[in-house]
Amino acid sequence: MIRNNSFETHGLDHISAAQINSFIYSPYLWLCRVANLDKSFGASMFRGKAIGVAAAHIGENNGGKHSALALAEQTYFKELKDNGIPQDDPKAQKELGLVQRTVEMLSHSFDEKVIESEKEVWVELDDIPVPIKGYVDMVCEDKIIELKSKPSTQSSLEHSANLQASIYHEALGLDAYVYYAYPKGVSIFKANHAVGISRAKQAAFKMQNILSLSSDVQEIIRMYCIPNADDYRVGDVELNFYNSIYGENYDSK
Repeated sequence: MIRNNSFETHGLDHISAAQINSFIYSPYLWLCRVANLDKSFGASMFRGKAIGVAAAHIGENNGGKHSALALAEQTYFKELKDNGIPQDDPKAQKELGLVQRTVEMLSHSFDEKVIESEKEVWVELDDIPVPIKGYVDMVCEDKIIELKSKPSTQSSLEHSANLQASIYHEALGLDAYVYYAYPKGVSIFKANHAVGISRAKQAAFKMQNILSLSSDVQEIIRMYCIPNADDYRVGDVELNFYNSIYGENYDSK
């Protein structure tokens, strides 16, 4: 790894697969995180965490439906409470239904033997000036499982999931698989390690380059970035931050 870099200038001693994917999707949203702006959260994100916790519980403890479902609901409700979303919110209720149906499906069909869950890993890639930190969903004897939740079947491996799984492959030396869990089943894809690592490196180089434009992240946003107000990932937090930088109401109709 090289040192004296623009990541460190902005207080970043590491990055993550999630940050890399965020940058690929929207440099503005990633720069919001660099600026330590709180992120706008939705119930769909909490659905994924709840299902992942339940799947690991089943794989590690051979847990049955009732214990897995109770753990999933407990996790989901805690996330809602911590983020100020009421349980009776219509979107939250819809996501809860997906959690319950998906966990029930997993309790009957997920038979992987999980050795460890949420394993912290660090990866150093050539020419990337900071390490990449991540948490592997599930580690088995001969493979890594990255679990993603979906409302319906997934027919192909997403580039973002492949990148994340490939970084974990790099860290542990095990083949990585992405499991897409939905209420009626699981779609499984093997990660393409070479493609994922190449994509991670390319993005990290560009992340470093954009941070080198200025030591002031707000100045970088002012000069080069604009949020997409129609993007569901861009909430009031991100729009208000942009307006505070740019000096006008970008989201006004």
